[in-house]
Amino acid sequence: MNQIVMEELKREAEAAVKHRLPRDAFLDFAHPNNRLLVGVTCLRAGLPDLAYKLFQSIAEEGPNENPNQHFAYVRSLVEMAELDAEAQRFNQAAEKMKEALAQYPETMGYMMSRVHLEVYLAYYLYQAGQKQEAVEKIAGIAGWEREKFATMAQHDAVALVGPGLCYALHQWALFYAMEENWEQAAQKAAEMVPFAERVDESGLKEAKQLLERGRAEDAFRRTIDSINY
Repeated sequence: MNQIVMEELKREAEAAVKHRLPRDAFLDFAHPNNRLLVGVTCLRAGLPDLAYKLFQSIAEEGPNENPNQHFAYVRSLVEMAELDAEAQRFNQAAEKMKEALAQYPETMGYMMSRVHLEVYLAYYLYQAGQKQEAVEKIAGIAGWEREKFATMAQHDAVALVGPGLCYALHQWALFYAMEENWEQAAQKAAEMVPFAERVDESGLKEAKQLLERGRAEDAFRRTIDSINY
């Protein structure tokens, strides 16, 4: 991005959110981490188009050897992917998320969950019409997270692996629901039970009875409502 465009972007952002940020937030606007902060602030202020331009300005600079600046690059790609998806640009969302995952350093795990980003990618692929690839991806995520869960003590596994694993299984169930394959959706949702932090046993019993009575859609919804991860 050339200097003139950068200055125009800075002026636009200052006019929109300067009052929401520390006074020095715009002093070094060329620094990607500062623009990331401004972009996230724009998102929270309900200015997605301006936020997108800020994230794009970071992404265009590419990967960075500096860990903090590299985080800004990856985070910007993730934010742009989510905004693309909200605008129904699922192919673009998938491509950006693929790059974010390819550049994702494991040291960023405490800031952004890789498993959740992988699930987002599966969802984008599905919505882009690449349904087989999406299902294979979500199955792979669930598979490797199950293996990880099995290597840990139950309490630790539920706390550390359970949320991502349940999220993947939940999305897998939703793929079936999108196709109105309610019986498989209910069965897949029920697979979350051993990995979830809390379950409502009475709700799960009711869901099972609904499924037995042929009310698969209601069973699916009751199952989802009965599981907290």
